[in-house]
Amino acid sequence: MKRLVAGTLLLGAFLMLSAFNLDNSIGPKEDILSGGPLKDGIPAILQPRFIKANESHFLKDEDQVMGVEVGGQSRAYPINILNWHEVVNDTITGEPVVVTF
Repeated sequence: MKRLVAGTLLLGAFLMLSAFNLDNSIGPKEDILSGGPLKDGIPAILQPRFIKANESHFLKDEDQVMGVEVGGQSRAYPINILNWHEVVNDTITGEPVVVTF
């Protein structure tokens, strides 16, 4: 029940901060609290460092990655890292690449 209440409050805060009309809300507006990071509170990865998968101490075989290939060069961006950073600015074969999740 606590998760449902917290999720409802966060959704309500998002809607309120996004200028949605809350006139038909089922809960009191004063009970809706802001949550999550502020603007620019999630830092993008600007200079990603890469290692071979078999040298990683934090990846498991079942972990998912987002793959990108440019000019025959491949990169893998672990979803568990993208969950925290959401954006990676990278350069592959001289081409700027933005990976978002």
